[in-house]
Amino acid sequence: MDCANKFDMKIHTDERLRERKIGKNAGDFLERRWKDFTFCEEDGESLEEVQMRNIKALEDILARNPKMNIVIGTHGTALSTILNYYDSSYNCDGFRSIWLCMPYIIRCDFDDKHALIQKEELLSIKRGY
Repeated sequence: MDCANKFDMKIHTDERLRERKIGKNAGDFLERRWKDFTFCEEDGESLEEVQMRNIKALEDILARNPKMNIVIGTHGTALSTILNYYDSSYNCDGFRSIWLCMPYIIRCDFDDKHALIQKEELLSIKRGY
């Protein structure tokens, strides 16, 4: 927050950009989740639910801030489902590639109708563990 205050910027929190609710009896279902976006553990969230929640949040943010530069911080699963929404070839392998990175920073450009027109990887640092 000190950095935001230094530049007289505000930080807004949107709970819709949170990580996926894992649920009970969570196991290693990564492949299954990506093959079936509706699959979820008991009391958990499917990737489809995460994607819809995140896309709604992103569209609301873009609508409130037309033609603005916006920085959004979120989790890997949330970001991966957003990228998949705009590019269905972004799949489990894409998720795996960014899961190993922290931070992973991309720039996404949207048109006036919130369609993704360009994305560019800016920073990707592999975790040491």
